[in-house]
Amino acid sequence: MTMRITRRSYLLGSAALAGAALSPFGARAQSATPLAYKGELSIVGLQRNPPDKAFEAIVAAFEAAHPDIKVKATQYPSERFVALLTASLAAGEPLDMLVLNGQDLRRYAVDGTLGPLDGLVGDTARFAPAALETGRIDGKLWGVPYGWYGGFPVFYNKAVLDKHGLSEPKSYDDFLVIRDKLKAAGIKTFTHPGKNIYLWPVWFFTTFAQTTGNRANERTVEILTGKGKFTDPDVVQALDLVFQFGKDELITRSVFSLDTPQAVAEFSSGRAAFFMQHDGLIQQIFTAKPEAVDLDVMLMPKLVTGEAKSQFPGGPAAVIGIPAKVEGDRKAAILALLADLTSDAANTTIVRDNNGTVPVNLSVKGSDIPQVSKLIQLSDGLNTYLDWNWPPEITRVFQEGMQAGVAGQMSAEAVAAKAQATLDRLVGEGYAFK
Repeated sequence: MTMRITRRSYLLGSAALAGAALSPFGARAQSATPLAYKGELSIVGLQRNPPDKAFEAIVAAFEAAHPDIKVKATQYPSERFVALLTASLAAGEPLDMLVLNGQDLRRYAVDGTLGPLDGLVGDTARFAPAALETGRIDGKLWGVPYGWYGGFPVFYNKAVLDKHGLSEPKSYDDFLVIRDKLKAAGIKTFTHPGKNIYLWPVWFFTTFAQTTGNRANERTVEILTGKGKFTDPDVVQALDLVFQFGKDELITRSVFSLDTPQAVAEFSSGRAAFFMQHDGLIQQIFTAKPEAVDLDVMLMPKLVTGEAKSQFPGGPAAVIGIPAKVEGDRKAAILALLADLTSDAANTTIVRDNNGTVPVNLSVKGSDIPQVSKLIQLSDGLNTYLDWNWPPEITRVFQEGMQAGVAGQMSAEAVAAKAQATLDRLVGEGYAFK
């Protein structure tokens, strides 16, 4: 999940190739170990807008180091990724590397598309443990993290709050005070791309972290393995907490007509004070420099009475996997490219050039942009996206149910019951969480 539904793109072109000699990766051309494989390597990844220029430079340097190898990259939009990749695999098109959203890794590990990477990717101690764990399923490593941790904290426009004598909220009641003050001035409390069902579950991820006492991922596994249910009180309470934002008009019904660009525009113009959005918003705001925004970032205040700390949902920008069918010299070549893409030097450039937040490589320093620096400090509160474990059918229930619940058209109990009924059906059809 990210600010846009099309989260990652990996576009390779002549401009990147021409610039490789000037990049910090150009030196690899003179020192790289020769590879026996000659021919084309094929990468499929998710779109990123704007393009990941660091990725392009690393690949271009790899091609310069190995002139008998050419890299072909194909990008698919997130909402069509599974369908397009399925068609490509069915057609027998070559595939040597997948650069995935973390939520898709489980699908391709479990169905046999990916092969395990244990012992093939060098010293995994270079990765932050939590980042590395996103690639581990059923005790095996199926993917390695790329880039940085991203997530959905709560951004706010300090200029709007300051103008109306308000400060960063520390409780739900503070939001209500802010709502009343801003409503009189024609300003919304929250904006959200409510037209887009894909981004509604991040609200549940945020509240479920609190209702579970910061055991959201553990509880998710318990539910998926039959040791709990989606109808359990902590799930229903988490849904209710989100739906209360709609009942109290902290999220107004006007958001249901907004897509992501429109929600960003509403926030950027000072017409809404808060925005639970992917941290890619930082780069957007810094690029556009809207006069009405003094950007700041926070965690959702504590919404429960029990023991819990505030967390925000997130995960690595991408996870890289290698298909099981790749073998021999071809596999050695693609593993060499994977090593280049996940080195400390690469991670430094990737994070810097993309205004990334928390690097996935432990030794790499994050951005010193104030908002990014603050987000890095808040990153102890990052909790992996729950839909990276959910089967797609459950994700769909929450996407549609969250949208309907905030609109006042569905109760928390009804959404929870539908999720459990869907899981029961899947289990009856042979689904088993791994």
